[in-house]
Amino acid sequence: MFIFILVDNTLVTQMLASTSTRVALVLLIILGTLIVSLVFPIAIAQTEGGGANLKTFKASYRGQSFDVKAVIPNNGTIDVIEVYPEYGSIYITLTMGSGGQQGEDTDMKIILPRNLIDSKANGTDSRYVVVVDSKPTTYEETRTTSSERELTFSIPTDASDIEIFGRQVVPEFPGAVVAAIAMSVVIVAAVAMGRIRTNDADRL
Repeated sequence: MFIFILVDNTLVTQMLASTSTRVALVLLIILGTLIVSLVFPIAIAQTEGGGANLKTFKASYRGQSFDVKAVIPNNGTIDVIEVYPEYGSIYITLTMGSGGQQGEDTDMKIILPRNLIDSKANGTDSRYVVVVDSKPTTYEETRTTSSERELTFSIPTDASDIEIFGRQVVPEFPGAVVAAIAMSVVIVAAVAMGRIRTNDADRL
């Protein structure tokens, strides 16, 4: 996303001549990028992954990107992955492919990156809680690495959503950091504009 602001060329020249102003402009760009990431927290892009029917769904949350891989029955797809750090969960909306009898159970595989959602107790892997269409379900942990955990469980062929609860979910961007950046931008910009006005007065 690019934002263009048209101003008087003389004013631009004066502003760029000041080091403090250049710093303020850089901080404004950083703050603008941060605000955009906060306003648009979630984006999903789908790419094909390795293995039979394995797809990668790229989820972005507040400027961070995560690959969630899954094998969804009947060539289904993940529409949205919502992240809820306050509940310790991720909420997945599905579109199931056609095929199979309605309500019939079939296996689904999902590979969760630990930096998105994990579950540990005293430094040791602990169980997730998996809920399909508001009903808790059992799962088998079929593969575990230092960076991801693979779960396999049964879901109905007409399932619409899955919620997975863990003990650690990607932290939200600290509000204090946003406030500090904003305050720094305001202070530096105020000082820089004050210098520009002083220089204009001296020339007069």
